[in-house]
Amino acid sequence: MNSTLIPSTELKDLSTVELQSKFFRVSQDVERLRQKCGALPMAEASLANIRTELVLRRMRGPKP
Repeated sequence: MNSTLIPSTELKDLSTVELQSKFFRVSQDVERLRQKCGALPMAEASLANIRTELVLRRMRGPKP
């Protein structure tokens, strides 16, 4: 995981499966790196952006 923020605009074009996969990978990276580095503001912000997009998609429901 690098220290680049993943903006919410970048997440909108991903399928739900791709978004869930990205969330899983980023959350694993954050947890692993948190043990070594402590605070990871950019990575944690990226994880929050992914989580928010997943929640919004659940609230909107499936596409017709």
